[in-house]
Amino acid sequence: MKWSGGIWLKKLTEKREKGINREVVVFSFFLLLAFIFWYLNSLEKNVEYDMKYPVRYINLPEERVLADDLPAEIDLYLKGPGYSILKLKLAGNRSPVILDVSTINYRRVPGSRTLSYYIITTGLIPKLRNQLRTDCEISSIKPDTLFFAFDRIITKKVQVIPHIEVSTQKQYLVKGNILAVPDTISLTGPKRILDTINTVKTKLKRLRGVNETITKSFALVTPEGCTISSRKVTLTIHVEQFTEAEINVPVKILNCPDSISVKIFPDVVSVKCLVAIGDYKKFEEIPFEVVLDLATADLNSSGKIPVGFRNIPPFVSSLRVTPSKVDFLIEKKIK
Repeated sequence: MKWSGGIWLKKLTEKREKGINREVVVFSFFLLLAFIFWYLNSLEKNVEYDMKYPVRYINLPEERVLADDLPAEIDLYLKGPGYSILKLKLAGNRSPVILDVSTINYRRVPGSRTLSYYIITTGLIPKLRNQLRTDCEISSIKPDTLFFAFDRIITKKVQVIPHIEVSTQKQYLVKGNILAVPDTISLTGPKRILDTINTVKTKLKRLRGVNETITKSFALVTPEGCTISSRKVTLTIHVEQFTEAEINVPVKILNCPDSISVKIFPDVVSVKCLVAIGDYKKFEEIPFEVVLDLATADLNSSGKIPVGFRNIPPFVSSLRVTPSKVDFLIEKKIK
């Protein structure tokens, strides 16, 4: 009998649980149904909601550019039927609202010396409402004011600077400066940017093991926010075989006061330099000078005085003089 009673009690418990579960399901169903009817009824009522919308600005004034970034988004405070608000919320990605600057009444910022203007955004409500195509009204917009700072578009000529690193083979050197054609180009852009730019460089290029003259096109680095009249220039890099030249040159004394006589030891120095083989004869013909300028020399010093150069030929490099300093003796002239 104990065993039969246990089975009867178990069945009774299961029957009660099934009844409770059924009541819970029925209650939940009617609760959900009531919520749906309540929500559908609330959609008929007017509600307020703010939404962020991306903005695209078009038709800026000619020969003008924005000096500062404008807001990429604006907050629209909407008021209308709940179903219209819900429709906008479920739309997902929103197309940007278009602000045609040429049709907007913007005003000059009082006391501003720059091209600064402002727009009261409440004046944009009719235009934006037509773009939204909704039953909702736009009650307000944030920010309440948009500020436009314009800059003039100008064109300016700047010098081209070759940004080239050249490594030659042994006994070869770059002769003179690297030549650019054209050597100037035109930049067009905001005045505030171009006022800070006087040169444009080529993109960095490293040339290794060069043993002959190179003529090649190189790309220019375009400054940000500007357009450039030519994206490339032609550079000519003259490379020639060099040799060491040596010549003995007498030291010339400059600016010697009339009251003294200065003697130097030695009065002839040896000058060595590197010169292109093709320019070797020209080096001997140019009146190259080693000088001692007494106007800048410290004659009260007990040490030697350094010498300098004058009329240095443009085609020489690695100029060296031996000795680089000379002894001196000062004698007063007898009247």
